[in-house]
Amino acid sequence: MSYSKIIIISRLFSGLHESIKNGNWAPTGIPAFVKLAEQLVKTKELTWLISCKTEGESEIVGNKFLHLNIDQYNIFVIPYLNILHFSKLNSLLNNLITIFYCIYFTIKTKKKLFYFDRSNIKTAAFVKLILRQYVVIRILGLYPGQKKLVSNPISRFRRISEYYAYRVKYDLAVCTQDGSGIEFYLDRLLSKKTPSVVLLNGVERHKFNFYKKNKDYLSLLFVGTLTESKGIIDLIDALSLIKKANIHFKATIIGKGDLEEHIQKTIFNRDLVDYVKLIGIVEHKKIFSYYEEADIYISLNKLGNLSNTVLESMTLGKCVIMLGKDPTDFTDVFTEKFVPTDKVNFINRENIVDNLVNVLVHLHENYSLVSEYSSQMKKFADENFWTWDERIGYEIKLLEGILNKKN
Repeated sequence: MSYSKIIIISRLFSGLHESIKNGNWAPTGIPAFVKLAEQLVKTKELTWLISCKTEGESEIVGNKFLHLNIDQYNIFVIPYLNILHFSKLNSLLNNLITIFYCIYFTIKTKKKLFYFDRSNIKTAAFVKLILRQYVVIRILGLYPGQKKLVSNPISRFRRISEYYAYRVKYDLAVCTQDGSGIEFYLDRLLSKKTPSVVLLNGVERHKFNFYKKNKDYLSLLFVGTLTESKGIIDLIDALSLIKKANIHFKATIIGKGDLEEHIQKTIFNRDLVDYVKLIGIVEHKKIFSYYEEADIYISLNKLGNLSNTVLESMTLGKCVIMLGKDPTDFTDVFTEKFVPTDKVNFINRENIVDNLVNVLVHLHENYSLVSEYSSQMKKFADENFWTWDERIGYEIKLLEGILNKKN
């Protein structure tokens, strides 16, 4: 594999915005992609083709085609060209330009492997069927739209090209187990001839300090995109109620998103300024100080609660509150089976705000439980999670296996 080339094709993830804008490699998210690239670039020829899929992504690069060399990373950026009257036509144009680059890379390099994210699945199908290249598709958990392709005939008909793009026989599908229910849909989404693996993300091992009560308030932490699906509105509603109940707390919210301005106004209007601190984006290497300071980590992700941030909080032995399962679409069914109920606080999705308030009040009144949950969670994480080096090393071996095929 030392003489081969890996070509990553993805959208412009929010975690790459600052790196692309400033020309310095300082990603703030998507560790599964970033850490894989960081390992590959040490010994392989790596190209990262970023295809902007929205006007917002394209604005980050000034709506321009870019070729950047950031550290050791050879990066091409394709803007989203909003020049046609219909969004579907603009998306088609974006896909055609991405395909053109793939053809260029195919001609230029003999031994190569294309590695696609889900937003470029149609291009992946073209590269596999027409260009006959090695193709790996990367599925970072399962979104509602992907579930509908499997379960909703109308959605499947309306997005027939996307559906059949998933049905192509690829060399490998690498999927993240994030609690989204991927294990219940994967066989019906992909071709049965496509080998697939569903992997929990890795964690970084840090020196652990057991929880000690050294303050008279609950220290809460939320890390995630500020969108409705991540539960940020439910969180603010719950914090408003525990403030009225005279529960002493300090909450730190790390992240950006569409609801950032709305959340800032809500914090001000509800007189939560002295209780809730909205941080914005924090570099990954700096974020662990916030975890250490927190007593309780809260995850209200309606799409799945085994995200990177939750795994990090568990590894650091936090007392964790998270949503329980949704049996209607299998969200967090795996999570509840995997994480014992005596090590985490699952809350019912029927009434998230009131249920979260009840758990926070109970923990405030029984502070010793925070310490118990903390130590139990640390032990569970040590026994059940693998490190990022182990996780990425496993995936690289899979890629090597594909490139070393005789045929």
